[in-house]
Amino acid sequence: MIVLAVASQKGGVGKTTLALNLAFAFANRGRRTLLVDTDPQGGIGHSLVGRPKDASGLAEVLDGRARLEDVILTTRLDTLRILTVGHPPWSQIASWGTKMAEEDGLPRLLRDAARSADIVIVDTPSGFMGPTYGVLSAATHVITPVQTEPLSIRTVPQLLEVIASLRQAGKSVSLTAVVLSMAQLREELSLSVAQEAWGLFPGDLVLEAHVPRDPLFLTASAKGVPLGLLRKRPPAAAAAFDNIVTELEPRLGLIEEATDDDAVALVD
Repeated sequence: MIVLAVASQKGGVGKTTLALNLAFAFANRGRRTLLVDTDPQGGIGHSLVGRPKDASGLAEVLDGRARLEDVILTTRLDTLRILTVGHPPWSQIASWGTKMAEEDGLPRLLRDAARSADIVIVDTPSGFMGPTYGVLSAATHVITPVQTEPLSIRTVPQLLEVIASLRQAGKSVSLTAVVLSMAQLREELSLSVAQEAWGLFPGDLVLEAHVPRDPLFLTASAKGVPLGLLRKRPPAAAAAFDNIVTELEPRLGLIEEATDDDAVALVD
């Protein structure tokens, strides 16, 4: 079972963009992928055109008004399915968020959903209470986007504390990767934050691949599609997510990490 949570204390760092485009990239490689939206604001649904905006989803399943198999949406890729957040009860949103963290609620649902997928990718609201805590309780892996600006990187230690607490409680979740988001590495400030991240985290926790700041992300969002479907020939920025997936696959145990990765001769 692989449940990959996309989480961050800070909002506006690109969690939904990362979750949606990673799900598309994994599915495009033939991985059976389920994308789950747990943000009451419905970021995934609002990022896509068509049924996702109004579909029933997670809220209805947790409240017993729908069955999981009846609300999961199919897509143009046979390997990609989506579970939207549905319609949370806004008049009871505080208690609903608390319910999402209970062991017999969201964590159990995610474990059930993972049985029919190679990977479940979960978009979370900012912060670590309610839905996010429930997701982290059920997750096996976490990836956190760090926007290349000073405030964003200062919030990561809070995520590490939450993960450490969950592990002490017997959960198996671990921080698998940090990905630099909205990066402009030719600009001094953006580069300095990237360098701070490379120095702050151990080993190769920070991925080599990063999500660039590119106006095409806004265009894709306006059209309601993953970046890889913006044009018949995907824009260059879409390759960022393929590169992230390449780095994530061995960390998630989806492929064995190569022990002999030397150059291969073009001509024998």
